[in-house]
Amino acid sequence: MKRFIFIILLCIAVSSVKAQTNGESKISFATTIGTGLSMSTPSSTPFTWQVLGYYNLTERWSVGAGTGLSFYEKMLIPVYGDIRFQIGRERKFTPYVESAAGYSFAPSGNTNGGFFMNQSVGIQYPLKNKMKLQLAVGYELQELERLKKHTDSFFLKEFEEKLSHHSISFKIGLKF
Repeated sequence: MKRFIFIILLCIAVSSVKAQTNGESKISFATTIGTGLSMSTPSSTPFTWQVLGYYNLTERWSVGAGTGLSFYEKMLIPVYGDIRFQIGRERKFTPYVESAAGYSFAPSGNTNGGFFMNQSVGIQYPLKNKMKLQLAVGYELQELERLKKHTDSFFLKEFEEKLSHHSISFKIGLKF
């Protein structure tokens, strides 16, 4: 009899714990890597790695903040805000749109960061353990300033160069 009561209490405890954690979490995270096709002169193919934290406002809308590393001529550290909208209800391939804007900092000398923006459209595919694979295509703008030096046999010249990198971005990542 004690064994039967113990099994019943155990089943009730397990079902109640599952019922408490059954709701969707308001917080989610994502990480992506990407590259792009440069549309500016001088041309520089970017490589990016990003980490984002989202607060899910509704089933479809979420806002968040992100950071990462961007490699152009110099390494930059973007810090930005992000808005994401899931188009339609959750299904096998779910489309979404995303907009990020912020500022990039330059850790190296002779370089200043600048405005950062990334607008993208993508799809997500569900994996195990509530993880989702993301593929996105978008437009990225990264501004920066750098100090350039030019030497010839008569002069040593230094000047500030303002760059605005425009690129079509391609990203792949995981959301969990």
